[in-house]
Amino acid sequence: MKSYNEKIVFKNPFPFGEGFGMGQSLVEKLHKDFSLEKESVPAVNDLAGIREHLINKVIELMSKDYERFLSSMYRIDVSESKVSKILRSKDRTTIPERFADLIIERQLLRIKTQRLYRSGKL
Repeated sequence: MKSYNEKIVFKNPFPFGEGFGMGQSLVEKLHKDFSLEKESVPAVNDLAGIREHLINKVIELMSKDYERFLSSMYRIDVSESKVSKILRSKDRTTIPERFADLIIERQLLRIKTQRLYRSGKL
């Protein structure tokens, strides 16, 4: 279990062993689910850059349209208990970073599941 101050660090930028196209798929999912402009997102193979861009979008959504942010989290099926845990944390300054990590983790899992399903392995 990760502590509240510990961010997710992906050893491999695309940890599911299917790196080819994962970055592009991640950017497309973020664009669709969080209205990230594809053109403004860093290179698709730059997970740290994508994460920073997403952190800024999380901050923007949480401050300007909190209901839309929560709706987006629900739509991508992020665990409600994980969201609650982040929101109840004592260190409020790292909330956007932790949400960004949670979103990326969930989106990559969705991509992997979709690829397995399409290939008939699921």
